[in-house]
Amino acid sequence: MSKTDSFLQFFKGAGMIQIGGMYMKIGVIGGGVAGLTAAALAQQKGHVVTVFEASREWGGCAGKFQRGDYLFPAGATLGMGFEKGGVHQRVFEKLDESVEVTLLDEVMDIHLPDVTLTYYRDRERLLDELSRVFSEHYEAIHAFYREVWGDFEKIRPLFQQLPALPFRTTSDMVYALKGFRPNQITALLKLQRPLGDTLARHGLNGTMFERFIDGVLLDSLQTGAKEASHLLGAVALSVYHEGAYYVEGGLYQLAHALERAVRTFGGETKLGRDVQSIERVTDGWLITDRRGRLELVDVIVSAIPIERTSELLKGQEQRRFKRQYRRQLRQSQWGTFSLYLVLPEDVCQQQPLFQQIYHERLPSGHAFISMSAPDDVLRTEKPERTITVSTHIDLSEWQHWKDRAAYEKLEQDWTNRLVDVVATAFPAWNRESSLLLPGGPGAWVKYTKRPHGAVGGYAQTPSQALFHAASFRTDLPNFYVCGDTVFPGAGTIGAMTSGLHVARALGVTID
Repeated sequence: MSKTDSFLQFFKGAGMIQIGGMYMKIGVIGGGVAGLTAAALAQQKGHVVTVFEASREWGGCAGKFQRGDYLFPAGATLGMGFEKGGVHQRVFEKLDESVEVTLLDEVMDIHLPDVTLTYYRDRERLLDELSRVFSEHYEAIHAFYREVWGDFEKIRPLFQQLPALPFRTTSDMVYALKGFRPNQITALLKLQRPLGDTLARHGLNGTMFERFIDGVLLDSLQTGAKEASHLLGAVALSVYHEGAYYVEGGLYQLAHALERAVRTFGGETKLGRDVQSIERVTDGWLITDRRGRLELVDVIVSAIPIERTSELLKGQEQRRFKRQYRRQLRQSQWGTFSLYLVLPEDVCQQQPLFQQIYHERLPSGHAFISMSAPDDVLRTEKPERTITVSTHIDLSEWQHWKDRAAYEKLEQDWTNRLVDVVATAFPAWNRESSLLLPGGPGAWVKYTKRPHGAVGGYAQTPSQALFHAASFRTDLPNFYVCGDTVFPGAGTIGAMTSGLHVARALGVTID
């Protein structure tokens, strides 16, 4: 008898193939926000859940790391979705969990060439600020925002319903229709319109205002205004006004709260379990990790990128999976280069916690800076601030990243670029830091297992988003995917929503 057969016989005898009628044994691969959301909600429902995370930290791209006396969020710390009715608030309320956040009236400062503006949570204050900076386009900007904010208000019931797209079952469609209102038709007619066309209709294409919109959209939609979906652009340009928050410590707190909930309800969470294969067997799915340890489950939730999921599957299942997601597997993704550093308190006083810098040395056009709050002792207890600055990069430039000399040359070049960015944001800084750590695509491969270092998912264009996005439902039995490479895409809101879609398919209801 083979090792696999012996293993299956053991678990048949132990009665672990089926748990109490409708309740199932679920294996969640990936301990980021998406996987942990699905895991916590499914475990609370009564399923038996085990989470397998390859690294030694929870959170994935929203994780953290420690260096001496300093803690750094791996990514930005600006949070959304914590307002009443927001997806984070709804999920944490159901799980009886919470995360410490502070509502921001001034979301961030944005440094454009020759001018700086403040992005306000209040819509009218933002319009006044934009009118000051782009006075020659006053009327056009007001008309543009009336259209996009108006479209968001029309589709708000759909947005709050959190529908799963594209529709794969009748239940998906019925659920989405609960959020449908007749007045949404005029907005939904723009389903295939790029936001660039909307800017052109208002005479704003090719202006500095369009560059401003590009920067706002790139982090959330992975593309600029010219190609972004109009409807998703309307959501992205409205979400800051629903509520933007500073998260104490960093966004990794979401993952820690979700992981805590999994254990509270009786589930298992395992760090350092690097899954190497997923095999369909007679009694379910067999998971094998790097050390050859085996786990038999009824249901797989793969909360890792689609590309990596396809590598774990074998034979017929792999071919079916690749057929279903062939469009996504052909699409390119951005990478990110980050710089983590420490600045003295006197340099940081009176500076905003979040800044976006437009800089000529950055191919994507801008970088985003997150700074720890002065009283955030989770990040440092010293009279200093920890800084995370990141920018989008073209991964084709890093295709030879395994060549150490080539990688180190690129790493130094990009470090210098981001040091220039930080110096722009903190004019009093003398370019000296007690700690300075670069984070290129190789770091994302090593620590978060992202294929090629790609992060953020796919560009949310009309041809790749909404009804053309990747579904969380696969063609494989009892096999789901979630995370930033499936609908609705990047960010903790997108990741948690995709995990919630999986949880609904497993019988979870949420208000």
